[in-house]
Amino acid sequence: MRSAALLLLAAMLQPALSWSQANDDGKPLHGPRPGELKVEILSPVPGQFLPGDNRRLVVDGGASSIGGIRHLDLVFVLDSSKSLYRTDPENYLSVGTVGLIENLHAKSDIQIGVVSFDYKAQLLQALTHDRRIAITALENLDRDGGTDIAEGITAALAELAANARPGSSRAIMLFTDGRSSERKTREAMQQARASGVAIHTLQLGDDEDGTEILREVADGTGGSFIQVTDPTGLPQAFLDLRTTGVEAVALTVNGGELIPARLAGGSFSAPVTLQPGENRILAIATGLDGKTASTEVLVNSGPPNCAALEVHAFRDGLPTAFLDERSIQIVVDASRSMWGRMQGEPKMSVARETLLSASEQFPGHSRLALRAYGNSSDSKQRDCMDSSLLVDFGRNNHAGIAQAIGGLRPLGQTPLAYALSQAGEDFQNIDGDKAVVLVTDGIESCGGDPVAEASRLRSQGVAIHVIGFGMGSRADEDTASLEAIARAGDGRFFMAGSAEELKHALAGTVGTAFRIYDGIRLVGSGVLGADEPILLPEGQYLVEMDTSPPQELAVSLVPGEKLTLTLEKHDWDLSERQRRETVGYTPCPQHPSGAVVAER
Repeated sequence: MRSAALLLLAAMLQPALSWSQANDDGKPLHGPRPGELKVEILSPVPGQFLPGDNRRLVVDGGASSIGGIRHLDLVFVLDSSKSLYRTDPENYLSVGTVGLIENLHAKSDIQIGVVSFDYKAQLLQALTHDRRIAITALENLDRDGGTDIAEGITAALAELAANARPGSSRAIMLFTDGRSSERKTREAMQQARASGVAIHTLQLGDDEDGTEILREVADGTGGSFIQVTDPTGLPQAFLDLRTTGVEAVALTVNGGELIPARLAGGSFSAPVTLQPGENRILAIATGLDGKTASTEVLVNSGPPNCAALEVHAFRDGLPTAFLDERSIQIVVDASRSMWGRMQGEPKMSVARETLLSASEQFPGHSRLALRAYGNSSDSKQRDCMDSSLLVDFGRNNHAGIAQAIGGLRPLGQTPLAYALSQAGEDFQNIDGDKAVVLVTDGIESCGGDPVAEASRLRSQGVAIHVIGFGMGSRADEDTASLEAIARAGDGRFFMAGSAEELKHALAGTVGTAFRIYDGIRLVGSGVLGADEPILLPEGQYLVEMDTSPPQELAVSLVPGEKLTLTLEKHDWDLSERQRRETVGYTPCPQHPSGAVVAER
């Protein structure tokens, strides 16, 4: 298939026929082509996408070397002399002109005018978009008088000057079965060339003098010339005329085989098949002089285009992960297993650096505390009460927490249940929103029941969030036991296999949670501080914030846009603002069932 495509491309790039190559079988004869060849894909537009499994797409566009490529203003200049009763008794002229109009692409923006001429010219139809009106004019031509080609050209040029659109391709389609004054015809040709109007000539018959002047007119204005001796060839001859100086257009997708496009009236169209993902559609136009021009668009095929939603918050002018007063105790694993290595370093080193960085991100209005376990006694002593409060609750105590984290050394056991029970006592005199963030690389090693302790703490208003650090997959039994602790504590569970994942997990545990509803249907959720967009299809949504009292915010999402929803809290007042920006095609995540789902 690829070799066939290359052969077709080679054929397209061959120079067009010289006008000196005479023929009488209805094939076009071309001369040198002045002007710049241009081609444009009008549909699809760059960045467009086809959702789902629909891979078929019709590509439409325009090509021209005589002016603009979006508009064509075309005037039929038709011989209506009485000689046609003899040369075309069955009126194939009418069949050919009407057939050409009916074959014009439905999406092409073409104005059509009609001029008839014998001894004098008459404008039968001014330029119009209404193709049926133009067809009516073509079907009702009189046949009388002689032949004055120059009169017909001059009348057509006057109509184009009056009613053609700025920047359009302007063309005359001239038909005759006779000859006319060569001097006057050349003068009309010069006027057309000066006006940037191409004249395409079609001759019925074999009068040599008539052939010579019609070729000269076409060649001198950048048009094409066709000669037929049998009137039954007129319908096809009209279709063969290249009204905008373009011989052919072909398409290719992602460098694949060439697909010849249907070309009529300067517009082209062809169906193509896209591949999943990004597709490069290239259109190659070949002019009457054999020169080529090309253009391309990038489109996507696959899941629907999604919108992106980001939610941020500020308190007293500073970024914050939570809007309400909150007391958070970080409980960190300093047991011997934290000497295990990840990313080439001991887990404790990675955790220490990440906790130092993350603690500095907590807003000053938060009340923070730090508790560790396994940090005082060697594991051989099997000390199952090895847990200590290193930093008590307080605001703006980041420096003390940083110093305590820096001094952690992995030594002992993993008394999870005991550490959680001690954390519960730490919260005895704390009011408001309360949470524990447990960072551990292992499970209970002292026989306690951390799930029961988490449940007891939750009954006292303390949520338990758990981060499994440097562990196996979610299918592991140890991971499942940690997830059970978070579930009992009505908290969130994260797995972190790197410093970056640990940082994101810490933000996810302490940030104010929010949920996104489409009507009454929950379609997404997130937390402040995660700094990752949520992808959703187009629609109207309600964002429900876990604040006190709960806040409900309406948002409208548009595919290809990112909406940033920012909440500002000053004292007790909460305000919002929304900012939109264009991000282009963003494929919606797909569930294995095929449904579109929200994704962070």
